[in-house]
Amino acid sequence: MARYPVTSVALAVAVALTGFAPQALATDDQKLSELEQRLEALEIELIEARDAAKKTDRVKFSKSSPAPTLVSKDGRSTLNFKARIQADYVDVDEMYEGKKLNYEPAHKDTNIRRLRLGIEGQFARLWEYEIELDFADSEVDLKDAKVTWEGWDDQKLTLGFQKYAFGMQGTQSSAHQIMMERASTDTFSPDRALGAQWRYAGNNWAMALGYGIDFSKLEEEKWDSDEQDFEEEVSYPETTIINARVTGTPIRSNDNLLHLGASYLMMDINDDIGELRYRARPASKPASRMIDTGNFDAKGAQHYGAEVLYQHRNLLLQGEYIAAKADAIDKPDVEVDAYYLTASYILTGEKWRYSRKKGVMKSPRPDKPVSAGGWGAWEVAVRYDQANFSDNSLKYGGDMTNYVVGLNWYLEDNLKAQLNYVYAEGEYDKSFDDINGIEQNDQDTSIIQARLQFAF
Repeated sequence: MARYPVTSVALAVAVALTGFAPQALATDDQKLSELEQRLEALEIELIEARDAAKKTDRVKFSKSSPAPTLVSKDGRSTLNFKARIQADYVDVDEMYEGKKLNYEPAHKDTNIRRLRLGIEGQFARLWEYEIELDFADSEVDLKDAKVTWEGWDDQKLTLGFQKYAFGMQGTQSSAHQIMMERASTDTFSPDRALGAQWRYAGNNWAMALGYGIDFSKLEEEKWDSDEQDFEEEVSYPETTIINARVTGTPIRSNDNLLHLGASYLMMDINDDIGELRYRARPASKPASRMIDTGNFDAKGAQHYGAEVLYQHRNLLLQGEYIAAKADAIDKPDVEVDAYYLTASYILTGEKWRYSRKKGVMKSPRPDKPVSAGGWGAWEVAVRYDQANFSDNSLKYGGDMTNYVVGLNWYLEDNLKAQLNYVYAEGEYDKSFDDINGIEQNDQDTSIIQARLQFAF
C-alpha cells in the first residue's frame, strides 16, 4: 500500500472540500514547504545541541581536592591544579654543626618549608603530564617536568625531569609523611634527574626501574671561618643514576597489611675525579647538620635498601635500613648506613591508605572533618632514627641518634597540623672543643617544631 506524507494528504483533502483555486493551492504549497524546511532546521539544531551537550568543556570538582578539573570537549584531555604549602615554626637548641663541629647558638625560625604550585592531567587519553615548581626560600626550583605513557596494562613509562623510586620514605610524597621531616635514611635517596623510569604494578607486587642523568649538582662555595678561606661544597658535574625498587604485599586485607620492599641505586660520576659527601640533620630543616663526612674523592657509589611496613587497622609500624658503599679514589671504599623505626596510632580510628602502584602510604582521611562539625582525625607517633657516618678512611664523620615524638591533626582531607619534639645525640671518633674550650666526643640538642600544611 502506497504511503503519502501527512502534509500532502491534508492539502489534498483541503483542496477537494473547499475548491481552492490553483493560485491559492500554490500559495499553500509554498507555505507548507517553508514550514517543512523550518521543521528540518529545528531538528538539525536539536541534534547539534544534543551533541554539543555531550562534547562540551566541563569543569569538575572532586571531594578530594578544592581545585577544579578542566575536561576537554572530547574527554581526551584534562588539566588539574595542584599545590602544597607548608608553614613551619622551629625552636632549635644550641648545637655543634658541620664536619668541624662549629658552635651554633640556639635559634628560632619561621619559614615556608615548601610552596609548590603545578598542573597535571592527561592528553590524547593515553598520556599524562606534570609540571611543578617550588617557590620556597625566595627561589624558584623545578621539581617535576615529565610525561607518562599509559598505553600498556599495569605499566607506565615516565620521561623527563622526575623523582626516582628508592626506598619507602624517599618515594613517598612529603605531603604524606608521618613526621615533619624524613629520617636520616633520606640522605641516601637520589635527587631528581632527567631520564626515564618504568613502573609495573601487579595485584600484590610492584616494580620500578629508572635511568637518569643528574646535572643539578653545581659547584658552590661557602666561607670557612676557621681557615679564613672558601671551601667547596659537594660538586659532581654530571652523575648517571640507575635505580630499582621492588615492593610486595603478602598480606593485604581490610584490617591487615604487610608490605615488604627492596631498593638499589647506582651513581656513576662521569668525571675523572668526582666528590661525594654524606651528612644529616637532626630531623629539622632549619637545624644544621650534626654529622658530616666532608667531601671525599670518589668514582661513584652503590646504595642498598630494605623496608618493611605492617598495618593493623589504625596501628602502623614501619622501618627501613639503607647502606651505602662509595668507590673512593686512592683509599678503601667508604661504607656508611642509616635506619629508622616508626610507630603511629590514630586515636580516632582512621587508617593510612595504601597505594599499590607506588608501594607507599597516603595520609588518612578524617571520618568527621571539622567542616562537618567533627574533630578531624588525631594521630600520635614515635620514631627512632640512627645514622652511622663513621668510617676509618674518612677524616670526618660521626654517628647520630634521633628520638622523635609527633602529634598530627587532620582537620580536613587537605588540611593538616603537626607538632614534633626531637631529641638528637651525636657521637664522634675525633674529639672537638666546645664553646668553653672543653674537649668533647659527643653532644645533644633538642628541637620543637610545628607545621600547618594545605595540599591538594
